[in-house]
Amino acid sequence: MEADRDALARTLDGDERAFEELVVRYEAKVRLVARGVLRDAALAEDVAQDTFLTAYRKADTFRGDGTVKSWLLRIAVRRALDELRRRGRRAEGALSSAPEPRQRPHQALDVGWDLDAGLDRLSVESRTALLMKEVEGMSYREIADAMEWPMGTVATKLHRARMELRDALDEKRLEEKPDVVSER
Repeated sequence: MEADRDALARTLDGDERAFEELVVRYEAKVRLVARGVLRDAALAEDVAQDTFLTAYRKADTFRGDGTVKSWLLRIAVRRALDELRRRGRRAEGALSSAPEPRQRPHQALDVGWDLDAGLDRLSVESRTALLMKEVEGMSYREIADAMEWPMGTVATKLHRARMELRDALDEKRLEEKPDVVSER
């Protein structure tokens, strides 16, 4: 988006309000991605703030080969993964204390706890890519840029995430309605 590149250029010229435009435009997306990785709203808020602070300080490192949005999300993912490592949490599992349902990143989907349980079973990378695609509506290219993956990896991760999520939701339904097995 040309307006993003313009805002970043004006930031480099010392216009702090230009950077505020980027914060306003991408704050919710950065928080969502951080929450997808961390599964903790308070930590995600800290990571989002750190993401924008880092981006402001390092605005001159934007190479211009992707979008400003994917650059910001890449910083957010890195910061969130750093936070997981710093806290000694495994990047592949669920956290010891899950956030309250009102803090869940997929709230806009207005589904239920079943989706939360399914999302918790996904790896951090798969969950993050899936949220970027399905909630944020990002393209495969944008996800590849943000996650620093080849396009094929994005397709593979998204396919596996959808299959794992489908299986988790099917398991939950079978637990609730065991007679569904006979219908298959």
